[in-house]
Amino acid sequence: MAMLVLYRQPKDPVADEVAERLRELVLAHRVVPVREGERLPDGSKPAAWPVLAESSGARYEGAEAIRAFLDALTYEVTLNRQFQSDACYLDPDDPTHCL
Repeated sequence: MAMLVLYRQPKDPVADEVAERLRELVLAHRVVPVREGERLPDGSKPAAWPVLAESSGARYEGAEAIRAFLDALTYEVTLNRQFQSDACYLDPDDPTHCL
């Protein structure tokens, strides 16, 4: 999973919703406030706000695109976590450490 960056403008309820979903999913992300009229760090001006960018270069602009991406990501994360185990098998020689 790539690091996610949410570029948002102030007082944007969609950006609030996106930030909350990222927190709920417990995904590595950061939120970067962008003032109205400013460009993104790469110099581009998005067609719609907010913008969710992956460190891999993929970018989603606007509520519809971000929601679709987050819906797919939620499914993937939930599926992956379903098959992970938090089990710890203790080292018989040192039961204070997991193998």
